[in-house]
Amino acid sequence: MRSIFIFLCLVSFNSLAKESCEIGDVGLDSESSKVEELFYVGTCHYRNQDYDKAATNWSALISNAETSDSDNELIISANNNLGFLLFFGFGVKQDQKQALKHWSYAISLGHTESEFHLCHAYADKEQPTFNLSKASMHCKKAQLIYQGIEEPDEDEKLILKKINSYLKGLE
Repeated sequence: MRSIFIFLCLVSFNSLAKESCEIGDVGLDSESSKVEELFYVGTCHYRNQDYDKAATNWSALISNAETSDSDNELIISANNNLGFLLFFGFGVKQDQKQALKHWSYAISLGHTESEFHLCHAYADKEQPTFNLSKASMHCKKAQLIYQGIEEPDEDEKLILKKINSYLKGLE
């Protein structure tokens, strides 16, 4: 009986730990666009570690034909985020080749974090995507981006440290 009580407490706690990803709970309303809905609901699922649901939302966003210029930033970020899930196989079948395409597309539209992801993908010798010449190019570009941040937060400092480590290893 005691083990059932502990189990119920753990299940209840776990269900309380996840945030609700309903449209109103992510700060959207009936005036929000479909692109906003798919992006922010996907982001909520990502934070809840429901990676398959995040991937479903971001994939739908990317293939959504009804977009406006104001949606471009979210579409670019969704490509970056989906690339991350695909590269590491979080919630989806791992597909590093497709991840590289998403990141390259995001970079072509000015997404800076994707540059770091490509740096990692090509510079990490343990990854099947390792490519010395591409690693050097993407890591140098990522280094310039992260060195140019005036007041980097702790995550950005760690990213720059990792980039510098990759570059040192490529010498």
